[in-house]
Amino acid sequence: MKTMVDRCQLSRFIWQWHKPINRQLSMLFCVLAIALSGCVQYDTCINFYGFNNGEIVQHIQLSDRLSSFNPQAVTDWLTSIEQRTIQAQGRLDRLSDREFEIAIPFASTQELVTKINRFFNTTPAATSGTSPQFSARLQIEQSNWLAIVKNHLTYDLDLRAISIPKSDTKVAIAANNFVDLKFRIQSPWGTSNSDLNTSPNIVKTTNGSQTIWQLQPGQLNRIDTVFWLPNPLGIGAIVISLISMLGYYLKYRQLPGQQNTRLVNPVETR
Repeated sequence: MKTMVDRCQLSRFIWQWHKPINRQLSMLFCVLAIALSGCVQYDTCINFYGFNNGEIVQHIQLSDRLSSFNPQAVTDWLTSIEQRTIQAQGRLDRLSDREFEIAIPFASTQELVTKINRFFNTTPAATSGTSPQFSARLQIEQSNWLAIVKNHLTYDLDLRAISIPKSDTKVAIAANNFVDLKFRIQSPWGTSNSDLNTSPNIVKTTNGSQTIWQLQPGQLNRIDTVFWLPNPLGIGAIVISLISMLGYYLKYRQLPGQQNTRLVNPVETR
């Protein structure tokens, strides 16, 4: 729970006072007010339910102050997210006026890569024009080890759109504190203990089979990790091979302690 200073009325006064002066200056104070008056929590989780299939789950929570300050901008942003969710054949559930959950299913790793890249690579045509433009690139390389599959995931996310000019150091620090962005992977065996080329400023934590990365707004974020998934086809092939070998052994090999007996034809004994 973050402690926030109530500056909503002050921000509105500054906004009205500077409106006749300059459009760019007004936009700067708008961003400043949003950064200081509320918190945005945006969690993206990839849940693997099997070898390839799973679900992309996103949880968005807005503070009441952010929603009340510029409701039209928030509405436009949520409309853009809802449109992209429908295009990805997903669903958006409104848990409350300020809390939303998005679920996008995928049936293969390639479909996962395609959907998540399309969702986060926003274009001016897909948005209202006021929403920040992001750039995301997800890649997954798979290596089949018969019973298990090694997945090498690389995720590059450009969050420089969520930033204020570097000269405004205090404002940039405030924006980082009040925008909470996380990326998660939920897999049966978690991820590897050490990431390969992940950005050093990204904090990684583990919670059972879930791995969480704390993304940094206003920066280039890179996640490079490895995780393993069971391969049902490979496991089935191993089980079938073991059953076949056991059947062959029982049919053509003598069990321990069993005597070699042969039925004798009574006609032959005469």
